[in-house]
Amino acid sequence: MEALLSVGGSIASAVLDNLVSQVTSDAIQQFERHSGLQDDLRKLRTIMLRTRFILKSAEKRRTKDDDLAQILQELKDTAYDAEDLLDEFEYQVLRQNAKSQENQRGSFLSSSFTLARNVFNRDGDAVAKVREVMGRLDSIANDMEKVFRLLDLDDEGKKYQRSARRETSSFLTEPEVFGREKEKEQVIKLLLNSEDATEPGDDLIRVCSKRQKKDSISVLPVAGIGGIGKTTLTQLIYNDPKVNGYFDLKIWVCVSDNFDVKRLTKEIIGERLCDHLNLNRLQEILKEKIMSKRFLLVLDDIWNDDCNEWHRLCAPLRSGLQGSKILITTRSQKVAKMMGTMEAVFLKGLANDAYWEFFRRQAFGSQNPKEHPELEAIGRKIAEGLRGSPLAAKTLGGLLNLDLDERRWRTIMDSKIWQLKQGEDDIMPVLQFSYQYLPGYLKQCVAYCSVFSKDYAYTKDQLVQVWMAQGFIVPQGNVRIEEVGSEYFHDLLGRSFFQHSRKDVYVMHDLIHDLVQSVSVDVHVRIEDGKWPEIPSRLRHLSISTKNLEPSKLMDFGKYKNLRTLVFDNVYDTNFCFVLDCLFTVSTKIRVLKLWSYRIKELPENIGNLKHLRYLDISSTNIRRLPESLCNLYNLQVLNISGCPIENFPTCVTNLVKLRELKADEDTICKLADIGKLTSLQELRVFKVVKQRGHKIEELKDMIQLHGRICIKNLESIESKEEASQAKLNNKQCLDELALVWNIDRGISSGNDDEVLEGLKPHSNLRRLEIRNYGGVRFPSWLEPQSLKNLKAICLENMQSCAQLPSLVQLPLLEILRITNCPTLRGLACLPPSLRELSLENVGIDMLPESWDGDHGFTDESSMTQHSRSSSRTSSISHMRICRCPNLVNLEQWLLSHHLPAIRFLRIIDCQKVVRLPMERFKDFLSLEYLTIMDCPLLPSPVQLILPSSLQELTLDSCGHLDESLPGCLHSLTSLTWLKLNRCPHVTSLPGEVLGHMIALRVLIIRDCGELRSLGNLRALRSLETLHIGRCPRLTVLANEEEQGEGSARLLFLHTDDTALVKVLFSTITPPSLEALEIIDSTELILFAGEEQLWLQGLKSLRWLRLVNCNNLQSLPTELQSLSTLRLLEITNCPEIRSLPEKGLPSSLEKLHFDNCHPVLTAQLQSHREMMKKSHNVIS
Repeated sequence: MEALLSVGGSIASAVLDNLVSQVTSDAIQQFERHSGLQDDLRKLRTIMLRTRFILKSAEKRRTKDDDLAQILQELKDTAYDAEDLLDEFEYQVLRQNAKSQENQRGSFLSSSFTLARNVFNRDGDAVAKVREVMGRLDSIANDMEKVFRLLDLDDEGKKYQRSARRETSSFLTEPEVFGREKEKEQVIKLLLNSEDATEPGDDLIRVCSKRQKKDSISVLPVAGIGGIGKTTLTQLIYNDPKVNGYFDLKIWVCVSDNFDVKRLTKEIIGERLCDHLNLNRLQEILKEKIMSKRFLLVLDDIWNDDCNEWHRLCAPLRSGLQGSKILITTRSQKVAKMMGTMEAVFLKGLANDAYWEFFRRQAFGSQNPKEHPELEAIGRKIAEGLRGSPLAAKTLGGLLNLDLDERRWRTIMDSKIWQLKQGEDDIMPVLQFSYQYLPGYLKQCVAYCSVFSKDYAYTKDQLVQVWMAQGFIVPQGNVRIEEVGSEYFHDLLGRSFFQHSRKDVYVMHDLIHDLVQSVSVDVHVRIEDGKWPEIPSRLRHLSISTKNLEPSKLMDFGKYKNLRTLVFDNVYDTNFCFVLDCLFTVSTKIRVLKLWSYRIKELPENIGNLKHLRYLDISSTNIRRLPESLCNLYNLQVLNISGCPIENFPTCVTNLVKLRELKADEDTICKLADIGKLTSLQELRVFKVVKQRGHKIEELKDMIQLHGRICIKNLESIESKEEASQAKLNNKQCLDELALVWNIDRGISSGNDDEVLEGLKPHSNLRRLEIRNYGGVRFPSWLEPQSLKNLKAICLENMQSCAQLPSLVQLPLLEILRITNCPTLRGLACLPPSLRELSLENVGIDMLPESWDGDHGFTDESSMTQHSRSSSRTSSISHMRICRCPNLVNLEQWLLSHHLPAIRFLRIIDCQKVVRLPMERFKDFLSLEYLTIMDCPLLPSPVQLILPSSLQELTLDSCGHLDESLPGCLHSLTSLTWLKLNRCPHVTSLPGEVLGHMIALRVLIIRDCGELRSLGNLRALRSLETLHIGRCPRLTVLANEEEQGEGSARLLFLHTDDTALVKVLFSTITPPSLEALEIIDSTELILFAGEEQLWLQGLKSLRWLRLVNCNNLQSLPTELQSLSTLRLLEITNCPEIRSLPEKGLPSSLEKLHFDNCHPVLTAQLQSHREMMKKSHNVIS
């Protein structure tokens, strides 16, 4: 263990950084002035600075000295004790402040601090405690100096020497590479893709000309966590014949953590050079070497994220012929983003089948796993937990291969991977290098994640809050501490310690979690599944997730007085509250407390003992009452009571002046009176105005730290502009979004809405404004550019009296305008060119607003002069939705392609009076991708409708005579992926020559087209995945058997009401990939009879079969049992089916739904479902 740099030293240094910041805080300085501890605290500060200086100096060297490791551990313990001591001082400041406010005696008084000192001294001698910590820190600093002096005499510790670098070469070390074919082809394609590549035989003038056009060389990053196979994949690519044939020169350099530009330049040159050459001469030599060649340079294992150093290295590399590439491998997404000029290739774990094959080779060698079935089962379980990491497979597989003994294999399976003996090139040492490379403040953050389970879903905000609670985040000037923590998180994300899972949710790879556990084993314990591991004496962070709760064992944790984290996940016992009561009596240093169980009904009163508590999460418990002692938790920063049936808050809950986040349901928050006293709150999602003390709008006046979004409801409870202005919204400079809402059920307006809205002027930093249920007739004067210069979105809803919207054209950043249910709004002024989204629903306008200045009023493009074209301003609108606007008649004058060049989404829905659209000009909307025209019954037959080839989704639904343009308007739609034709009575056919052009079509939906008689060659739709045909009674002609195509090859979902169509469509080819078949509203008596049963049996991938509203259907298909992949069967409203087929149902079924079936069939289905339960199939 490299004690100083890997774990102990850096974390101890980070803790000392926090301490130095804490001991110089305002609260501590105020305390020392009034407590008689000035001299002692100043000495403590000096000793901390000295200790930190020694430690920082020591970080320039590396050693494996065990004595030093012990000293560092003692340093951490002492630093934590000092942190707790200072925390108690700060607590007294907060407590006395709360008492002073209760007594209405103002802020800090000297007499108050005399009281604070006396109270503190009752718990122990403060002077003695400070001096004890000083003595320990001073002694440790002296010990460290002595050790370093001794180490200076030893060659091992003289000066900082980098550890031996892990060296790689271009030679493939693996005899066979598994499961990377797709990634290999992807990277090779990117490397060989160079449209303007220069050939070695090109003349010099042409070469120079091309080189001048080239600003920088192409850099392709391959990124992923350690051990995922980046180097192996790169070796495979480097030695590929296609790569060898394309590049004139190939160079491989292993960079590792020593990014020295001069060293790397020498290695790229690859020749023996004089040591005295400076960087300039080296770069000249490199330039000469590559300038007439197309080269591939591999830089393996890069850690450096200094862009200046990177640009210095690349300076001469730009002289190579075009088509030259640099391929880098890195664990850091930040490095990949900084260095890459191409989209990075991120490697994930190997797919299950390929991974097992690789793991099997490592574990069994030449042995056949089938000859050792018990070992194969163990091996598969071990492999499953490695999440596709090739290096982990080599490490564990190699250990297993030493002895094919079941007992040994079970021992390895039950062990933590980091507890197993490994060489320096095995998985844990390789991953640990990622950890060692972190700065100390990030090490403690990532190590803390060991309190969470492997499959835990992290959110950034929650992680930052617990890091704050533990004191891991050091304040940086006036920067909000949550923002500093967010930078920490994104740094770790960029270094692949976290991976993005879904929106705002992140996960940690299992092997990274194993690494985190290995570096925190001395202070963290997580108890799962009733397994109680050995508890370290220095335990500080405890997480328990087990159904087998033993109160006696829990009581044992009472002897660990230094606990800082206590997490109970779905843990409960009838004596649970008593256990907590005992723990809170002894373990009073807890900073993070999470209690997650719906069966918890109360908190013990002595939770007030936890004076260090900063994070309390009791969400989704059944707690109805918060104890009064909760109000003594003056350090509390986060209180999460969401999902709790809280009936009311304690009397003095507003004493929690450091509370930064209150997570609670809307109704719960609105029960809190005097919320305005919680001036540290960073977020208040909703505030309901009530005409009673503690709930009026004035509560918001001092809450100047509010960030994010606030929705203020019940504005009808405000009586005047003066009262509204008491909210002082104009001093909330950190608010991004503001929603102002009147109660929609209030009845008749009081008539003061105009005044109230005028008094609610927000700060000019506001980005989004929503106004709902406003009864006034005019908009406020502050809705103008000078007051809202940063506004990006305006949403207006349910305004029954406003007739005119003020001009928005001068709002420079406005991107979104949504107006809903404003039937009296007749006019919209000119819109700003910055607008990107316009949505109008149930708005009374009879013409659309101008989105530009200059040429409004021209009837068509041909009427405009060249001068008016050049002087007009184009719009940035890309999304436009016009819905239920009953007065709109003509859209032709507004939809002009040269003014809407960016339009991508256009939806015109339920505009009953619209009679004119620019049919012949749709082809000019070159960016249009999504077009929907629905419920516009008065649209005439177009002279010519040609749609742009950019179109990806098209929906025509009840659009008057517009459908007469079908199928002609579908020509050339080669990018179309979605086509829906619904209620199109004039379409009679879709011939194959039209469908054949739609090579990208994935979804085809045709419904209620009563005159549709024929469909062309659907097999030509090579990308088709979903086909939905229904209520087309005249449709009888489909593709002939002679017509060719592979349109069924990818079909996944088929919905129809007539299986005769299915028979014609797939008479010669059964769709091998079909996963879901829905037959709904069919009038047939029999399904899949005769030869059709062969087609049904050919559905080898079918997982989902639904029969719904088939009122005439007499029986189920006789060969239903042959569908061996079927997982779900639904039979609903099919009353004439009297029994199951003789051969029964498939054994693969997991879900069986039925409703409104014949009584006999219902009984059989119920019996079958009971049988499935007994065989443990999944039922829902």
